[in-house]
This record gives sequence, structure tokens and C-alpha cells, in this order.
Amino acid sequence: MTKLIKTTLIATMLGFATLQGHGGGHTHDAPVEKEISKKSIKSIATQEVKRLALAKKIDNSWLFSPISKMKKTNYNYNNEWTVSFSNAEIKDKTKQTLYIFVTIGGELTGANYTGK
Repeated sequence: MTKLIKTTLIATMLGFATLQGHGGGHTHDAPVEKEISKKSIKSIATQEVKRLALAKKIDNSWLFSPISKMKKTNYNYNNEWTVSFSNAEIKDKTKQTLYIFVTIGGELTGANYTGK
């Protein structure tokens, strides 16, 4: 009988240790990204436009284009900023707005002319 009590007690203690090690506040979600200032997001987006122009990926006239709009969006469950630049010097109307995508933490995620 004593052996049965000891075995049950040890099994119970091991069970609690396993549960505590896995459950104690642990989550499988990605870490929450610290949000940087809007001013920093503007600076990052502007620097990306300059980089793209200097790399000849976009026309040099983009170097003088102001930010026309900023909005926070949720893409694939991630919050990010969409920063739009307008350039009337571009003849193709579908390419007069350039969108730069920046996570709320300041990481560049892309750029395009569609905003998607």
C-alpha cells in the first residue's frame, strides 16, 4: 500500500511539473512588435524612395515627391503602415502613386504602385 501511495505521489508531482513547464504564461504567438513613432516611419519610407531612385528601380523624379498619405493597415494579421507618395511627373497614371510598406516596428516589407 505504501508503494502505491509513493508511486501515485511521484506520478502526480511529475504531472504538475510538466503542466507548469508548458503552461506558465507561455504562448505560441509571435512577440508583440514595439511601435515606433510616425516621424520615424516617414523617415524610413522617404529613405526607401531615395534608395529605389538611386538604384534606378524608380524614376529620379520620385526623389522630390512628398508623402501624400499615411495609414495604418492590418495585412496577414500584422499591423503596418502604408506610406503613399504622389508624383504627377510620371506619365502613366497607374504609376503616379508609389506605396511603401513599413511594419509598426520600422521594418520595410515592400513597395509597389498598387497599394496591395
